[in-house]
Amino acid sequence: ASSRFGEMAVRVLLLLPAVTAAFLPGIESSARVIGGTTRRALFADCGRAIAVAAIAAGAGAMPAPAVADKSRGYMTMEEYNKLKAQQLNDEKLYGKFEALRSRAYQTSEFDKLADSSDFGKLSELSRGWENTVRKELMEAIAKELDGESKSKAAEINKIVLADLKSIDKLAKAGAKDDVLAASSALRQHVLDFVALEPSRLQDKFGVGDL
Repeated sequence: ASSRFGEMAVRVLLLLPAVTAAFLPGIESSARVIGGTTRRALFADCGRAIAVAAIAAGAGAMPAPAVADKSRGYMTMEEYNKLKAQQLNDEKLYGKFEALRSRAYQTSEFDKLADSSDFGKLSELSRGWENTVRKELMEAIAKELDGESKSKAAEINKIVLADLKSIDKLAKAGAKDDVLAASSALRQHVLDFVALEPSRLQDKFGVGDL
């Protein structure tokens, strides 16, 4: 009950400015009356504005800058909550793409380990990427994509898995020179995946050229 009351209060506060504007001529007219009549008239007009706002809030309507139905001029609480949920999901998805973009350029670590012939750590790194980059980022992102982008993401994800298995195999074989080519291919495939980022994410959260 308290939750319902709180929601109703928020709706009233959101609707009040618009409804008050509708009563503004009456309020201005009342303000021109002198003495006690002025005060009573103002209270009466404001009371009517609050009452109308309360009725509209009870009907489940609220004004919003992004209108779900332009013919209505407002969106319901359900539509507003869906919009906020989509905004939150988009923000999380953008963060995953940004994390993946940064990891693409960290493939140079494979080259450094190969140059130093540290094949043990090189093998560990390839297995670490399998769990953190491919599963936690790429697979999670692919689930959020649609249509052709979703199918391309699944295809590239399999290619990256093959890249990581190849690097692990080369590390165990001590094939230093071949690791450089394999890590270069891995980097490009990760960037190909990043290129699938929906344009709406960059439009919402991306930082343009300064």
